[in-house]
Amino acid sequence: MDKLVEADDFDPDELTLPAAPPPGAAPGLLLRVLGLNRSCWKCGRGTTCIVGLYPARPARGYCGLFTTENARTMTLAVGLLERHGLTDLTAPVRLRYSETMRARYLANGCQHCDALQGNFPLQEEAFARVAADGGPDGLNALLIAECPALAWQEVVHDTGGGVIAV
Repeated sequence: MDKLVEADDFDPDELTLPAAPPPGAAPGLLLRVLGLNRSCWKCGRGTTCIVGLYPARPARGYCGLFTTENARTMTLAVGLLERHGLTDLTAPVRLRYSETMRARYLANGCQHCDALQGNFPLQEEAFARVAADGGPDGLNALLIAECPALAWQEVVHDTGGGVIAV
C-alpha cells in the first residue's frame, strides 16, 4: 500500500481493495460503535446519536476516529448495532433532507420526535468531547462488536471524509 501511495500516478479514488485479508491477517477485528447522549434541539428530550467507529484495541500509533458524517461509516455502524439487536438506536437513522445542506444524507434523528440531529452540530459536539477527554473515551461505547476486516478497510480507505485525529 505504501508503494502505491508514493507513486506519481496514485489516485485514491481508483484504489481497489483486496477481496480477502492478506495471509496471516485476522479476518475481523473488534470495533467500538460510539455515540453521544444529547438534548434534542426540537423537543428538548434526551436522545442517543451514533457518531463514530473506533477499534476496541487500536494498534500503537493508531489515531483515526471515523465519524458517521461519512455514509459508509454510518452504514457499518448501523449494521453492527442491528446485528446485535440494538434497533432502538438505529430506528431514527435514515436518509433525511437538510435545509442547511440542501441535500439528503444518512443521519440521526431524535428517538422521541424524529427531528434531524444534523451532522454538523453532532460532529462539533463529538469533536469537543474527544478533545476535552483526550480521545474516544469522551464518547459512549454503544457496542463492542466483531467486524469483518474487509468492511473496516472500506471505511478506512473511503476518501469521503469524516475522520477525527485522536
